Amino acid sequence: MAQERFVVIGLPDTQKYSENYPEIFTAQTQWIVDNREALNIEFISHYGDVVQHGTGSLAPREYANAKASMSILERADIPHGVVAGNHDVLESGGVGQDYDPSNYLQNFGPQWYEDRSWFGGASPSGLSTYQRFSGGEQNFIALHLHLETPHAELAWAQSIINANRDKPVMVTTHRYLQDAEDYTGGVPVVESGRYPDLWYNFEGQYNPDGIRAEELFNHFIATNRNIFLVNAGHFHEEYRQTSINNHGLPVHEVLADYQDDPNGGNGYLRIMEFDTAGDRINVSSYSPTLNDFYTKDESQFSLNVDFDRYKAPNPTVYFQNGVSGYSYTQDTWINEASKDTSYDSDATLIIDDDTTNSWLRDRSGQTLLRFDDIIGDGAEGKIPLGATITRANLKLTLKEDIDNPLANPDFSIYYVTRAWDESSTWNSLDNGLNNASDYDELINPFSGDNNPSGYNIRNIDVSEAVQRWANGEANYGLAIISEKISGNDDGIDLYSSEAEEIMFRPSLEVEYTSNNSSSAIAAALNSSTNLLGGLSELPVST
Repeated sequence: MAQERFVVIGLPDTQKYSENYPEIFTAQTQWIVDNREALNIEFISHYGDVVQHGTGSLAPREYANAKASMSILERADIPHGVVAGNHDVLESGGVGQDYDPSNYLQNFGPQWYEDRSWFGGASPSGLSTYQRFSGGEQNFIALHLHLETPHAELAWAQSIINANRDKPVMVTTHRYLQDAEDYTGGVPVVESGRYPDLWYNFEGQYNPDGIRAEELFNHFIATNRNIFLVNAGHFHEEYRQTSINNHGLPVHEVLADYQDDPNGGNGYLRIMEFDTAGDRINVSSYSPTLNDFYTKDESQFSLNVDFDRYKAPNPTVYFQNGVSGYSYTQDTWINEASKDTSYDSDATLIIDDDTTNSWLRDRSGQTLLRFDDIIGDGAEGKIPLGATITRANLKLTLKEDIDNPLANPDFSIYYVTRAWDESSTWNSLDNGLNNASDYDELINPFSGDNNPSGYNIRNIDVSEAVQRWANGEANYGLAIISEKISGNDDGIDLYSSEAEEIMFRPSLEVEYTSNNSSSAIAAALNSSTNLLGGLSELPVST
């Protein structure tokens, strides 16, 4: 009978051990191997900053020390993952230093995991990886996301999520959480939690292509049901918080970094006991070197986790250009002020009741959006013809929001009933989109004002539209049109499917139940009026 309890070990920032105290690093990994069976240790996650100097003359010795310590796990074939921190890719971890991941890749790139049955794969850059582990009669995915995870890395990570909707996912990244309220090193006090945008004004980004912590949460962690836990290092404290994702489930976000302790951390690591029968994770902080536990509230606690709830209840498909091989989003905008201009390759979509900001006359900007090739009977990664749609979420990202305090128009999404393509113009669509002939029912309105400030995502329920397409109606996509307000001169800009920032492109996530009966499929086919797809015990955190 499988054990219902097992342990995952967290190895926070080991940089000073690799620099000056390699025996402490080795004591950590040897202790893990020695206690593997007694504690039922199934996985180890390193939180980044493996070394203190990622480049320069000191890097070779430090990486050799780190590799010697980590090789103890490698020889024992214990499933584990490592993520790069700022000290691993910069000379001494400082903002503005030359970003160079070559030493990290040489030592802990994909080849480190070669031929391991539990290794899932790496991102194209090799800097993010995923692993599989099992325990308590559950199968898990561990995602190790590179420092300030760039869009290309997140697009790869999203493809891993898409292929593993039936498994809970643990994410480890490096710089994500801070505990400024408890830190006594002279850092200005802001609210503890994910790094706020304000923080980056005085501690900039380390990765020139990276994104910020709030973007990582809003565009990836919160959008994916599977993710139940995020581990982070970098900030010299312990901290935890619980956020709610877009599916109404708690996401536990946990920070641990002991490098300010004597001897670079005194060997403290994280013991996370997964109790799958009890729906909780019991966390403690222990030093094999000192044979000692920290007993603070932030060092010993439990997290409530109903693991089964993180598995998708129904088949789920995801459509976003640049993710999981999908490239069929069509979008453009048409401009009443420039009636013959096509915006087919623009990275921005504009919706405005007056694109010229004129007091004399309003000239509209309207956006068209369509996800092609999403219906396919029996085709993997598509919605089956005749399926029942249980959830369909359209995610839009605002590049520019409403800034006019005197007017805040709504922006409405409609079901389009006529053909168009990305080269369409105001004139080619016969004086723009008109309600009587070009679109029918209102799907959902949304606000153009970012409230709270900085939250630039709109999640819109489009289940009714996707259901019509699954029933066999022609997919002409959606129109987004601004409410007309007299005297208002402000609209919104959206990132388009051509935007360089992959995760900011429009996305459609659909959950469904399949009805494979021949009568249901026949009914759907008979209702079709056009080609499918359109044109082409402890303190508990709850």
